[in-house]
Amino acid sequence: MIPKGLTSVHFESAAKEIDRDGVPNERASVHYDLVLNGKKYPPKYVISIAAKYLDGEELSSDSFNAVEAKNYFVSRGYRVIDRREGKTERHIAIEDDESASPEGKERFRLHRLKERDAAFSKKAKVKRLRQTGALRCEVCKFSFLDVYGELGEGFIEAHHTVPISELDGKRKTQISELALVCSNCHRMLHREKPALSVGQLRKRVAEQSESNAIQEGGKPFANLRVCRL
Repeated sequence: MIPKGLTSVHFESAAKEIDRDGVPNERASVHYDLVLNGKKYPPKYVISIAAKYLDGEELSSDSFNAVEAKNYFVSRGYRVIDRREGKTERHIAIEDDESASPEGKERFRLHRLKERDAAFSKKAKVKRLRQTGALRCEVCKFSFLDVYGELGEGFIEAHHTVPISELDGKRKTQISELALVCSNCHRMLHREKPALSVGQLRKRVAEQSESNAIQEGGKPFANLRVCRL
């Protein structure tokens, strides 16, 4: 059984130990690779070593199986590669940076408190990936993966289309009430009070792009290639 309380700090410590001492032959991974800081590690062995940094004792290999280890990391947003299929379990970044909230820390905490499900945005991202295979801004089509590579994989911000003031704390947010947008467009949605709708901002972006193209003699959206953060 995988112990509770393991964090990224424990996994980083385990990775450093593996970098230093290597992986015993009997603990090498048969099917899966966990990607940490651009390097590949056996998921089960990482958990076993991480447990030592949690409670002082390395976890035995028969305490859990490889699939449990893979699912454990994937459910927490880590990237895991299945070598049998050449397939990567998609990494979903959790939006936990308070600076992502235009209203500031006080409003951010209120927002999170009323939402009741801090990981709900992850569900929306997973659903979008299954539907389209990509996480693109609903306003400008920007993709963090396309521009930043592995660093941007799984990242996009979730904008709540229902104002915080209308959340009564008694019901859970619906996926249909979340819009997935880049950081710039998220800021712009909140530049006006009440906040602009995704459709309204998309229209403004299109109009501005067309205006710029006319002035420069180019094509609409020609300059809309990179979202500067």
